[in-house]
Amino acid sequence: MSPLNIAKIEQEARRMRAEEMQRISGLISARLVQYGQLLAATGKTGLAALASILRPLFAWNPQAPVSHQSTAAGPSVLTRLSLSLRGLFRWNPQADRS
Repeated sequence: MSPLNIAKIEQEARRMRAEEMQRISGLISARLVQYGQLLAATGKTGLAALASILRPLFAWNPQAPVSHQSTAAGPSVLTRLSLSLRGLFRWNPQADRS
């Protein structure tokens, strides 16, 4: 039998442990990058949905459209506001049913 070289075995074990730690660290960093990309894509989609919901609220113009043919004042601001608010609640999903 040949004698065991304990120092060499310990050195090889340390080298293998260091390689495994680097491999695990690489896997973790790759997965964190992937999760970050997924989170960013989800956030972008959520912001786009929120923007499409909020856009009509900020696109409303209380002033009457400018007409070069008529100089009439048109309906008042309160009338236009009332008509706009009624328009939000006008849709009835059961209106087409008999």
